Amino acid sequence: MLRIQGLILISLLYTALISFACILPAYRWVTIPVGLIMTAVLAYRDRVNHREKIEVIHKRLSNLRSEGLIIEERIKEVDDDVFYRMILTLLTDLERSLFKLVEKNIQLLSIKEIGRSIISSVDESNLIDSVFEYLVHGVGYREVAFILLRKKKQCFQSMVCVENTNRLVRRVINLDYADLGGAVFNSLVSGKAFLIKDASMHPIFESIGDEMFPGSTMSSYICVPLMMTSERNRCCLDGKCCLDSINDEKSDTAEKKFMTHPECLSCPENPILGAIIVTDGFRATPLTNIDQVTIETVGSLVASNIENWLLYQELRHEEIFREKVLEGVQHGLFVCDMEGIITLANKSALELCGEDEDSISGKKIDSLISHGSGESESSFVFDIIEEDSPAPFYEACIRRSDGNYIPIRTYISRLMGDDGEVQGVITTFMDLTYIRRMEEQIKHLDKLAMLGRFTSAIAHEIRNPLTGIAAGIQYMDRKGGLSEEQKENITFILHEVERLNRIITDLFKVAKPRDLLYQDVDINALIERSYKSVSEIFFSKKIELKKDVDDTLTNIEVDPDQLTQVLINLLKNAAEAVPENGSVIIRTRAYNGYIPDVISEKGNSLICFDVIDDGPGIDSSDIEKIFEPFYSKKVGGTGLGLFVSHSIIQHHQGRLSVVSKLDKGTTFTICLPRNRPVKGGKVETGNTSGR
Repeated sequence: MLRIQGLILISLLYTALISFACILPAYRWVTIPVGLIMTAVLAYRDRVNHREKIEVIHKRLSNLRSEGLIIEERIKEVDDDVFYRMILTLLTDLERSLFKLVEKNIQLLSIKEIGRSIISSVDESNLIDSVFEYLVHGVGYREVAFILLRKKKQCFQSMVCVENTNRLVRRVINLDYADLGGAVFNSLVSGKAFLIKDASMHPIFESIGDEMFPGSTMSSYICVPLMMTSERNRCCLDGKCCLDSINDEKSDTAEKKFMTHPECLSCPENPILGAIIVTDGFRATPLTNIDQVTIETVGSLVASNIENWLLYQELRHEEIFREKVLEGVQHGLFVCDMEGIITLANKSALELCGEDEDSISGKKIDSLISHGSGESESSFVFDIIEEDSPAPFYEACIRRSDGNYIPIRTYISRLMGDDGEVQGVITTFMDLTYIRRMEEQIKHLDKLAMLGRFTSAIAHEIRNPLTGIAAGIQYMDRKGGLSEEQKENITFILHEVERLNRIITDLFKVAKPRDLLYQDVDINALIERSYKSVSEIFFSKKIELKKDVDDTLTNIEVDPDQLTQVLINLLKNAAEAVPENGSVIIRTRAYNGYIPDVISEKGNSLICFDVIDDGPGIDSSDIEKIFEPFYSKKVGGTGLGLFVSHSIIQHHQGRLSVVSKLDKGTTFTICLPRNRPVKGGKVETGNTSGR
C-alpha cells in the first residue's frame, strides 16, 4: 500500500514538473534534476521503511525462535533473498514446533485414555496392564518396572516389562527390606521423583540392579514414588515413630523420611504405595525432564487409583466380616425402616421364613411376625417400640412362605441414627419349635410313664382273671344246653374280654415299644396290604377307595409292620366315619418343604401319606385331644388307636397330623423321611393341626 502511494506521489511530481516546463520553457532544464532528486528521496524513504519492518520481524523472530532457529544477529544488507531465508527458517521452526505439539497432544490424549482406564480398573492386574500398555506401546519406553508394597508380606513386589526386538517379556521380582538401596530407595524414603542421567553412577538397586533389567542399554532412568494423597497418622511404638527418622529432636520443617526400619513395610500408616521406574534402554534418545513430567502424571493417577482400591478393599473386607458375623448368628435377624419394610435379613431368618433375599426384599414385617398363628393377627413390633420400657423378650409366630406358622421368641430394639432419631427396628428371634417339641416330648413321656406304671401295676392282675373268665365262658358254651339269650350273653362276654385284652396289648406296645426293623419296601404294596386288611368294611358299606399315588415314589425305608398298622387304623377310622356309598382317598406325594416337627437330614426328602374322607368331620375342640390315650368319641373305641399310631410315626422320626372341618371331612397326613434317618432313637413331636 505504501509503495502504491509512493508511485502516485512520483506521478504527481512529474506531472507538476511537466506543467512547469510548459508554462516556463526557459527553465525546462531545472525539471530533470528536481525529478531525479525527488525520486531518490522517495526510494530512500521506502528502503528505510522496508528495513524497519525487517528489523521488527527479526526482533520478533529472535524472541520466539527455538533452539533450531538461527538468524544473524545483525542484518547488514536486506534483500528479498534474506527475507525469503528468514521466512523459510520461520516455517521450518513452526513445522518442528507443530510436530512437537502434535506429539504432546497425542501424549495428552494417551494420558487421558490411560486415566480413564486406570480409574475404571477394578483390580490390580487390570491396573498394571493399563500402565504397561500406555508406557510401552503408547509412549515408547522399552523398559518399565511397576513396584508395589505388599504390607502383609513385608516386601516390595516388582513387575518388570521389557520390550526388545519386538519381544515383550514380563517377570516378577520380590524385594525385601535388605534388598533396597540406591536411587530408588532414596526416592521411596523421601517420597520424591528422581531423574538419574548417569545410571552407572547411581544404580537402580545397589544389590539387584542388574537382575531387574538384564542386558539393558540404559544410560538414564526415572523413578516416581507412588504415595498416598490422604493424610495418615504415624504409628508410634513406645512413643517413637518408626516412620519418621527425625523424631522430636529436629524441627517440624525438617525433611520427613519413611521406611527407616524393616517393620515399616507392614505398618498400616506407611504412606508409600510403590513406585514406577522407566529407563532409556533400547531407545535412541536419553530421558528428559519432559519424560519425568509424563511419568509423574501417570504416577499420580496410579497412586490415586491404588489408594482408592485399597480403601475399597478395606471397606469390602469389613463388609464381608459383618456379613459373616450376621450369617454366623444362629438366631434370625430382621432390620426394617420406619415404614416396616424389611431392609436386611440374615441367613437364619431367610431359612426360617422359607424365603430368599429377592423375595423378602420389600416385604413388611407385619406380614411375617405376628402375635398369633393366623393372618388376622397384626404385627406388634412397632407397638412395642413405642413403649417407654419394652420387655426384653416376646413370644410370637413367624409366617413361612408355605403358610405354616412357627413359634418364635423375639427381641426388639430401636435402630438409632447419627442424629439420635429412631431410623428403624432391629428384630432378632429364635425358633421355639424344638423347645415346643421338647415340651411335648416331656408331656408324652409323662403319659408313657403313667401308662407304664399303670400297665405294670394292673396289666397282669387284669389279664390273668380275664384268661380264667374267657376259659370258663368258653367251657359253658361248649357244654351246650344254653338258651338263645344265654348264648348272646356269652358272646357279649367273650367280645368284652377280647376288647379288654386288646387294650392291655396296646398298653404294652405303647409303654414298651419294640425297636424298629427298617426295610426298603414298595409303597404301593404297603398300601395294598393295608387296604386288604380292612376291605371287608369298605365292601360292606359300599365305600370307594380312590388311590392318588405318585408313580415317581416307589420305595420308602420304614418298619413295614408298624407302618401297615398305622395305615390300617387310619383307613378303618375313615371307613367308619363316612356314610354308605361314600369315598376315601389315599394319596402319596413328595414333600421337600419345611416341617419343624420332622428331623430330616440334608438330601433326605419327605414322603407324605394322606388319608382323606368325606365324613362329618371332627370338632375343633376334639382335635387337640385326638392323639391322647383313652380319648375316643367312637362307640366301643378304646381311645388307643390314634395314640399308638401317633407314637409309631414319632418313633420313625416323622409326623402324624390332622386337618378337619365339620361337614367337610377329615384328612390325616403322615410325613416320613424317605430314607432311614442317620440319627436313630425315638423322637417325640408335638401335634400339628389345622382348622
